[in-house]
Amino acid sequence: MSHDTATETASNSIAFENVTKVYDDGTEAVTDVSFSVSSGETATLVGPSGCGKTTTMKMVNALVEPTTGTVSVDETPVSEYDPIELRRKVGYVIQDIGLFKHMTIEENVGIVPDIVGWSDDRIENRVTELLELVRLDDDVRTKYPQELSGGQQQRVGVARALAAEPEVMLMDEPFGALDPITREQLQNEFLDIQAGLDVTIVFVTHDIDEALKMGDKVAVLQDGELIQYDPPAELLRNPNNAFVESFLGEDRQLAQLQTVAVREVMGPANEAPTNDGGTPLSPDDTLRLAVQNWLRSETDVVPVVEDGTVVGSLSEVHIRSIFDGRSRAIEENHV
Repeated sequence: MSHDTATETASNSIAFENVTKVYDDGTEAVTDVSFSVSSGETATLVGPSGCGKTTTMKMVNALVEPTTGTVSVDETPVSEYDPIELRRKVGYVIQDIGLFKHMTIEENVGIVPDIVGWSDDRIENRVTELLELVRLDDDVRTKYPQELSGGQQQRVGVARALAAEPEVMLMDEPFGALDPITREQLQNEFLDIQAGLDVTIVFVTHDIDEALKMGDKVAVLQDGELIQYDPPAELLRNPNNAFVESFLGEDRQLAQLQTVAVREVMGPANEAPTNDGGTPLSPDDTLRLAVQNWLRSETDVVPVVEDGTVVGSLSEVHIRSIFDGRSRAIEENHV
């Protein structure tokens, strides 16, 4: 198994060291789990129902206590934190949002800063900043949760989790109750938001595509055990066993397109068309998006543009290279 050891330590890092959770009825929900999440990274926890992913996540903010082993945040065991300090340090977003229906959106977003003693002016400014960050109009601050759509409520949930400037964020299937279009939109928006934050994230999902998209590393769990913990591309290239391979699905070669950025395979700028070469790509676009654009274009080569300047080119040859370079690994894994 390619588990990271729990020895990576840095500000805002999370570490699980030989963590086991056994409930009073004898159910062993988590078994000897060890892994770490580096500062500023996102670890997605994925697996079938009952695999222990939510229990594992809840040990980060002491909603669940480990039976044995240690869970640490910023190199300090969670058990040693003052509860108020831990609440301030760790934000929490859940699927059903958990907004208080009797409070306005402003009151919902500002509740944790209020608890920890921020001034009214500081709270007001933070709410304004966060509503803009999650792309909500300022006039929603006086509304109540039931007056908003599901997607808007989920944005408020993210804003509330970020309100007290947490160093760590826990997200428990945050987009699971949304329709597919809204879900993908919020995934993309959150990735944009995350890029500007120094927040370490543990993200629970049952959807392997979401796990691959949202995580810097993906933890695959089965029956309470951590089976594999790797970056998405490595997970797709080299699943550890038949369970991981099956969980990834038959289309895992296509899923690799979601884990590779255009900049990793693009050709030189001088190969880009000088006339209309179709919709330009960004170097940070995924190959999945690139393939869609390339298929719609009327040219063999699509320009890659950054800040108004052509910085590369993408053609069928470049797209195929990602699979040609992995063909041996794919064959070895019997795909």
